[in-house]
Amino acid sequence: MALQKHTKVFTVFSFLRLRSPDIYWYQWVYPTVLFALTYGGYQFWGDQFLSFDKDKMIGDINALMGILVGFYIAALAAVSSFSNENLDQVMKGRAPTLTTVRKGDEIKETLTRRRFLAILFGYCATLAIVLYVFGVVQAHMTIVQSSVAWAQALLSIAGYVAWGLYVWIISSLLVVTLLGLHYLVERMHRA
Repeated sequence: MALQKHTKVFTVFSFLRLRSPDIYWYQWVYPTVLFALTYGGYQFWGDQFLSFDKDKMIGDINALMGILVGFYIAALAAVSSFSNENLDQVMKGRAPTLTTVRKGDEIKETLTRRRFLAILFGYCATLAIVLYVFGVVQAHMTIVQSSVAWAQALLSIAGYVAWGLYVWIISSLLVVTLLGLHYLVERMHRA
């Protein structure tokens, strides 16, 4: 219980705790498939067909993330304050649920459109910030290569893992952004 007070900063990852037969695809399956195609495809065939400047690509992604963070926060503010009765209705169909613990009791909440979009755009804003920080660190930090074989192997593995995580986060951000835009464009105004 005492630890729960200190986990508030992780609320932005509530999107990954949503439960629904449909939402799982957008949380894990689609981003992972996109990740496998891009990262795996590049690892296996990229050197044969592609050549790019990694530092320039990260700089361009960072520029985009700087814009997207503002977009996501503006979308979050708009969804939170937009006056529309449809947003306060429980989502139709197989609505996502979120289980939380409050005062020691487990509460299962069926989400309204407003709550769903707030969770979604909070998650997107957080991913954009994480990607931005990764890009800044990558641009300003150089890892000195060790002469010890095990350290070289460890650094190589860590590099692949870091790039894999970076590409998966970009994939997740893309998929979830498209889902959020679908709700803003199509579903928000329906009864």
